[in-house]
Amino acid sequence: MPVAMEWVAGGALGATLALVTTPIWSWLFRRTPEGDRWERREAPLPELARDLAGSYGGYAMVLTRSHKVVYTTAQAETLPVYEGTKLIHSGLLELAENAWNEDEMQSRRLSFTDLGPVADAEVRATRLADSYILLTVTDLTQTMRARQIRHDFIANIGHELRTPVTAVELIGSALEAGAEDPEMVRHFARRLSQESHRLARLTEDMMALAKAQDQDSSRFGEVNVLDVIQEAAGRHRTTSEEASIGVRVQASPGLTVFGDKEALVTAIDNLVANAVAYSPPGSEVLVSATLKSGEVAIAVVDQGIGIEAPDQERVFERFYRTDQARSRRTGGTGLGLAIVRNTVSGHGGRVTVQSEVGRGSAFTVWLPRRILGDSA
Repeated sequence: MPVAMEWVAGGALGATLALVTTPIWSWLFRRTPEGDRWERREAPLPELARDLAGSYGGYAMVLTRSHKVVYTTAQAETLPVYEGTKLIHSGLLELAENAWNEDEMQSRRLSFTDLGPVADAEVRATRLADSYILLTVTDLTQTMRARQIRHDFIANIGHELRTPVTAVELIGSALEAGAEDPEMVRHFARRLSQESHRLARLTEDMMALAKAQDQDSSRFGEVNVLDVIQEAAGRHRTTSEEASIGVRVQASPGLTVFGDKEALVTAIDNLVANAVAYSPPGSEVLVSATLKSGEVAIAVVDQGIGIEAPDQERVFERFYRTDQARSRRTGGTGLGLAIVRNTVSGHGGRVTVQSEVGRGSAFTVWLPRRILGDSA
């Protein structure tokens, strides 16, 4: 074949190969944004990987080897861990890298301060199809919070019970030692009565709190609000009169709610007890019930010592006391406002507080109104 013909044939073959291979090369590789190098395209996301991530339902995402996010569940999209299509969260990236390098599933219990609503989680990273990492985040925030609350509750219960039990033990020993001294016997008998009363009050409040946290709706019915506040206020007539504190009841007529009357009386009882305990002689406590914006508002207003602003955020916590010494003197258990909050929440309502140091406090229970004749 003449040389000229060989050149023509070679050129034709080269052109044909270029036409065939260029699309393949372009599909397999792409030029980087800088334009000075090529990188391999990612393989198509396998259907299995998408199905696994989609079926998870919570926080789940699929990553490439280069940390590009190629699939996320709707919930995972809300996490503040992305920069464009890249995963940038160091803790999650470390787990993904470990899964890739070890070629086996990695699992960690982690705590976060930068993962949006997720504070505690179990994070798992699994290598898929030699090209991807499936990353899942199981939110344990509420579980860990509940566990901490239970731990604190048990610790506080132990402390609160230990004090009166120890006092009773010591008083018993003192009574035995002073059995021949009538005056000493009378003194310690009074102390023994006080500590017994305190122990009984703590036990009652613990049972009331347990009941408030697990309310039985079968006990719900139509409740007259005036009856509730009159009964709650009436329980403190003697104590308030001895302290020269007036307790006044005021209510709009015909207000009714749907709930457990006994539980509601206990809740308002706790508010009135606090108001009387923290009010000075000669002042007044007002217990009122009105209709506001379609809700029944039961307010207990005092002219007492008030509550500091930082404490107002915490007064509904179990065993939290703004004044430890005064609470001990008045026999408070630190559970009263927790009982109020749980009871009201179980009735579909809420409780708020407004207070100013030296001028008093106003606790308001907001409950859905029950209109006469409504079906349950």
